[in-house]
Amino acid sequence: MKATAIWQLPTYKSSSDVGRVVGLIINDWQLSSVWTASTGSAYTAAFSYQNGGGNVNLTGSGDFGARIRIVGDPGVGCSSNQYQQFTAAAFQGPLVGSVGLESANNYLKGCFQSALDVSLARNIKLGGNRTIQLRVDMFNAPNQAIITGRAASLTLTSPSDPVTIVNNQYNADGTLNQARAKPQNAGFGAANAWQNPRTVQAYIRFGF
Repeated sequence: MKATAIWQLPTYKSSSDVGRVVGLIINDWQLSSVWTASTGSAYTAAFSYQNGGGNVNLTGSGDFGARIRIVGDPGVGCSSNQYQQFTAAAFQGPLVGSVGLESANNYLKGCFQSALDVSLARNIKLGGNRTIQLRVDMFNAPNQAIITGRAASLTLTSPSDPVTIVNNQYNADGTLNQARAKPQNAGFGAANAWQNPRTVQAYIRFGF
């Protein structure tokens, strides 16, 4: 989804000397904006074993892989809690003897994404074909922090223990794993990427 809007700011008129100076400063500005939005992308949780987790070990074939098991309700795949975008406990590793049909594809869905970019510009005529444009662009003007990525790969030790999560975001007692509090160290189920924060650029363009 995309929408655009342009507003020519009202013109200020005055017969006084001060008013004319004010008019020269504030008149002829144009405000424009672009709003871009999209529904969340579908994604799938993955797994890896640190030892003995190759295709041959699990399915008996090097050409066919196993899939992560879903043993509970994983949730939608998007949450206001950055540390729990989906329910990590709803997943377990595949077992030896897998036929590769433990779960489907794209059963999780990311968050709705929205971005508003705003621009304020003014063209000043210098005579002939010469103009100067003053412009300020603001990207992601509301400075929204919408989650765009998640740690969706479950790490386990070996097929003999398909339950204990190595890259856990929460400890066994339910407290946050402080070693994974930062996004770059995000545990299974936590957010690890956001849309770009607000950025502003300003420039002067001379046309002739």
